[in-house]
Amino acid sequence: MAAAISVAAVLVFYAVSDPAHGKFHPKCLFHLLTGLECPGCGLQRALHCLLNGDLLQALHYNALMVAAIPYAVLYAVSLLAVRHAGDGSIRTFFGGILDVLYRRNAAVVALVVICLFWVARNFTAAF
Repeated sequence: MAAAISVAAVLVFYAVSDPAHGKFHPKCLFHLLTGLECPGCGLQRALHCLLNGDLLQALHYNALMVAAIPYAVLYAVSLLAVRHAGDGSIRTFFGGILDVLYRRNAAVVALVVICLFWVARNFTAAF
């Protein structure tokens, strides 16, 4: 319950407070030091845009974060279903999803995707 309240509070904060103009939002140290964007750059602004219904602007700020939302939701739903379902077909179905999408190889794929995104966003910004 405390985690849900904390997440809700953060979401409300980002919905009403624009990170582009807010002084309470952390800045990216990597960007400040190098001038390049890390994979997380724009995440706060993208979250603010999503919470205010501006999908296109959110994609502009951080497309990877927007693309990862369905994956994260599927993980949360599957995990809850497996933990709270009995020994029936629902548990088997969602357990299979967890096995396929979230096993060890998924971490390697995620790391490769993040690195490719990191390089691509800085490469395209140079042109």
